[in-house]
This record gives sequence, C-alpha cells and structure tokens, in this order.
Amino acid sequence: MSLPQHSLTDTAVAAEITSMSAGATLISASVRLALLCYAATVAGRMLGFRGQRLRCLWTVGCLLFIVHVAAAFHYVHNWSHQAAIRTTAAETRQLLGVAFGEGLWFSYAFVLLWLADAIWWWSSANSYLRRPRWLNLGLHGYLLFIAFNGAVIFEAGPTRLFGVFITTVLLLIVALRFRSRPHTDSR
Repeated sequence: MSLPQHSLTDTAVAAEITSMSAGATLISASVRLALLCYAATVAGRMLGFRGQRLRCLWTVGCLLFIVHVAAAFHYVHNWSHQAAIRTTAAETRQLLGVAFGEGLWFSYAFVLLWLADAIWWWSSANSYLRRPRWLNLGLHGYLLFIAFNGAVIFEAGPTRLFGVFITTVLLLIVALRFRSRPHTDSR
C-alpha cells in the first residue's frame, strides 16, 4: 500500500487556498469588528458617555480598521497601490457604471482621520471632548458616509445586513436625541 503522492504544486495550491481563506476571514472580520467599535463609540458618545473605556473602544476600532486595510493589501492587492486602484475602479464600474479607482483615496482619508482622531483623544482628552460641534459633525459625517458606502453600498450578504442594522441603530439614537432636546422658539 503506497501513500498518495502530492506534488509541490498541489501543496502550494492548498497553502494558497488556505491563505486566501484565512485572508478573506481576516479582511471581513476585522472590518465588521472595526465598524461595530465605531458604531458603539458613536452611540456611546451620543448617549453622553465619555470615559476611558469608550476611548479604548474607539482606538481598538481604529486599529482593527488598519488591520483590515493591511490584510486587504496583503491578501488581495499584493501590497500594490495600483492593484488596489484597479480593483476599486472595477468595483465602481460594476456598481455605478463609472470606473473611479481614485475613490481609494477616500478610504485612505478615512483611515488617517480615524487615526488622527484617536491620537487626539489620547493626547488631549479635555480639548478633544470640548472641540467645536461643527468639527465633530463634519468628522463623523465623513466617517459614517464612507463606512456606510463600504459596508452597505459596495457589499452584499451579511456585511450589508450588518451595515444596514448599525446605520439604523445610529439613526434611531440621533432621532431620539434630537427629539429629547429642548427646542427654542424661532420667533
């Protein structure tokens, strides 16, 4: 009785499939967890929480998103910015009918803004929590817009459902908060 013979090619293919599967899992799990941290932090802030646990959650979300980007570049784009641009162009062409690979730069801005925001919160919590409302709304408007597009518009299946659920929860919190605010008479 002889053992089955496997060529180096078969082993390499099996390793590649395992690597791709692990990569796909890392890419999707890291972005889902990052967006969950994002939503939980934003919801917590809207509900009046400001503590260190919330800051840690914000930072963990940011780091998970960086893991997501790194995993996508490693497993999908082979560390090539041009490959990422081509993939983004193909996705936008398929979805919108227009190839717009430069949309990748909006994702880079998302990472940099979230990272800068987390660093600011750690380096000067007092000024961070007292920053102008317009800055807070502008930042979170941009982050939410990009997150929504990434999780709902450009995704399908469980990620899309998760994105719709999270967005709905955040919008409900905003609506409840707006409703509970005292309104001034504009006469």
